[in-house]
Amino acid sequence: MSIQVCRDTSDAVALYLPQRLYLKSFAKLNISVQLPPHKVHGKSISNWDLMEKLRKMIQPENFSILKVSKHSSEVIRFDAELESRDKLDRVLARLDDRVVQLNDYPDPLKVRVSEAKSDFPSRHSWDSFFRDATDMDEMKPGERPDTVHITNLPIRWFVPERDLDDDAPPSENIFKKAFEKYGSIRQVDVPTADPFRMQMKSAMRGISIPPQEASLYFEGYIQYNEYVSFVRCMDALRGKKLLRKGNDISQWCSIRVDFDKTKHMTDAAVKRRAIVRERLASRQKAKEEEEKDEKERIARREAKERQKETISRIIFHSLRHKYEQSEREKLLKMREREERRKKKQLAKLMERDNVDLNSKVAEEQKKLLKVQKKLQAVRLIEELFKRIELRPELQRNGAHAERYYGAGERSMRARIVAKYKRQQEEAVEAQRNNLRSALDGRIVIRSALETKKPKRDSSISSVSSDDSRNYKRIKVEKLTTPEQAAAMYGVPGPYSFGFLPPYAAVPPPGYPYAPQSMSINTVILLLNIYISFRGTYFKSIHKVVWSILHI
Repeated sequence: MSIQVCRDTSDAVALYLPQRLYLKSFAKLNISVQLPPHKVHGKSISNWDLMEKLRKMIQPENFSILKVSKHSSEVIRFDAELESRDKLDRVLARLDDRVVQLNDYPDPLKVRVSEAKSDFPSRHSWDSFFRDATDMDEMKPGERPDTVHITNLPIRWFVPERDLDDDAPPSENIFKKAFEKYGSIRQVDVPTADPFRMQMKSAMRGISIPPQEASLYFEGYIQYNEYVSFVRCMDALRGKKLLRKGNDISQWCSIRVDFDKTKHMTDAAVKRRAIVRERLASRQKAKEEEEKDEKERIARREAKERQKETISRIIFHSLRHKYEQSEREKLLKMREREERRKKKQLAKLMERDNVDLNSKVAEEQKKLLKVQKKLQAVRLIEELFKRIELRPELQRNGAHAERYYGAGERSMRARIVAKYKRQQEEAVEAQRNNLRSALDGRIVIRSALETKKPKRDSSISSVSSDDSRNYKRIKVEKLTTPEQAAAMYGVPGPYSFGFLPPYAAVPPPGYPYAPQSMSINTVILLLNIYISFRGTYFKSIHKVVWSILHI
């Protein structure tokens, strides 16, 4: 029943050229190989080797089909087919009464070949069937030999070219036109093309193909108007296969042909199927309408739900917007009340405590200047100590002094100076922070008392501008040379060591903000130690430092 490739299409007869359908003859053979009565121990016969021997014996002809149908202890039978009946006589002459000698089997095997008996119905078979049938009326269509039942027809061979890509059913129109060449057709029936046929009872379906082959093959009924057309069709299909020529290869398929014995194409059966089909169609239509109404009802319900959701969403957003707006208004009013309350409290606080922020800032600025002058004094003393160590007189007297005071005196002096220098730097930084906080407090209070809230950038810029003004006010004079410093403060300077670093710059004597004597006593003690072992030449330095510090 499977579709095979056909290599010899010389004797093909056209059936329906628009679909490239042809009828081609073939021949079936029964091949029997007689086995010897006695068995050879340890030896067996291979069916494959035997089939290869048979194929070689009929060369140059070929079998289209060769398969084992029976294998017993006495005989092995094969079913074979030839692509043309013209080759039958030659193949029979080459195989009949021949002996086959296998390589692994010592005894020869005799071959017998005969043409297989066809199972195609003869004219006598349908005449006798309808003559002997008691429930048949030869005067009625379908109850006489006028209907051909063809099975195992490939579905794709009877589908229009435009529908080949889809799972389309076979076309009744193509099926009818293919067999109209044998006579006028009264009606045809292709059960597979009827969508309601599987919903009918099994006796009304007219389907005999197994379900596993229903997707590839179909069956059809052809009812002719005349008996002659029926006979002509049966004679044309006897011993033939259905062939379809393609662009590259040709394929053919075995079909089963028989006359209808089930009254499938009688008027009553056709009318009964039409009634059932109409009933099923109306039921399906009602079901489809019901499903459509249900879908429309569901769609309307969903549309109403979506509309409700949209309306509820709009209402929710509007209420939410109103609520947020009211909350913002409440929050704004609370902030305004809080600002007014803070302004009142600040005004009361300033009236009660007589807080003068400007005077506080000025006081912090004065404190910062004092601390900066202390730091500058310590740096000047440190630079003076460094220059004293570089004097030639001190280099000569240094060895004599180290014998009395030791080598650790110099490092102790440096540690004391560094300690007081670090303390003054920390005091300067702390006083700067105090001034910055005072300025920030003034800005905060001013912004609280103003109607509009000042921006952060303005406060930062005001702080930076005030600090810059203060720092400009704190800027000190820069000493150019040691001789100028000595002439200014009364210190002799016969040796010059270049410019002093910027951090060693000191204010002139008599500056209104002198450092405290508490942090300078140790420095004066160090100067007395220097004077005691360096000579009276440096007593003037003590006067200079004393005049600088104003102790």
